[in-house]
Amino acid sequence: MRHWCEVQNLPRQMFGLAGRGIFAVGLALTRAYLINANWRTSIAATTLATIVIDVPFTACAVFDIIRSQYFLLGEEFLVEIPAAVQFLMTTFVVVEAADEENVGLVYGLLTSASNLGGSLSPLLSNQLFGRFEPSLSDSANFIEDAPSFRALVFSSFVLGYVFSLLSLCALPLLPAQKADAQARKRAWSSSTAVGWLSAGCFGAAFCYGLTLSVLTLFPRTACLELVGGSGCVHD
Repeated sequence: MRHWCEVQNLPRQMFGLAGRGIFAVGLALTRAYLINANWRTSIAATTLATIVIDVPFTACAVFDIIRSQYFLLGEEFLVEIPAAVQFLMTTFVVVEAADEENVGLVYGLLTSASNLGGSLSPLLSNQLFGRFEPSLSDSANFIEDAPSFRALVFSSFVLGYVFSLLSLCALPLLPAQKADAQARKRAWSSSTAVGWLSAGCFGAAFCYGLTLSVLTLFPRTACLELVGGSGCVHD
């Protein structure tokens, strides 16, 4: 979409800087008014809010209703408030999940898993969207700007929204608030097997993501369908 809206670097950086300020305001508001809010409800609400904010901006840009770089960058500006709320709520969960003797380990593990998801999701998206026809990675299709291609681009965003909503199915695994987290820690038994299984899944995902990232660095492998390319043809 940035190709369609001709987003330039200077406005993008300026909006990004302003967005950091809005993010800080969101953190302050969350601390002032939502410190005792239900964590599950807050995460679900911010996820839905992000989608609701994103849809009109995406639709207007894709279907050539409004293709202005400032209009598109405004969306990134607006989502900072729900992003700040979600960031603090997930941080609260991490803090309450840890004990005094292992707070560093638990915080490091959970934040690493979260960061891994952020880096792995674009790679998986490239694999999935790389199979779309016409190709979403071919700039010529954006230049041609055919109505059928616009529909395909928007469908890729809809698919992303669906996955975001499906992720909410895991919310019952989170405690509702601090008291619920402490009650779970007292009532639920620990399991070494589950710990090793979680570590194994994390390690496998890390190796998978690292391998795909390395493959995208080199021209001879960046074209592989495995990493979202259109297929390699070497002499």
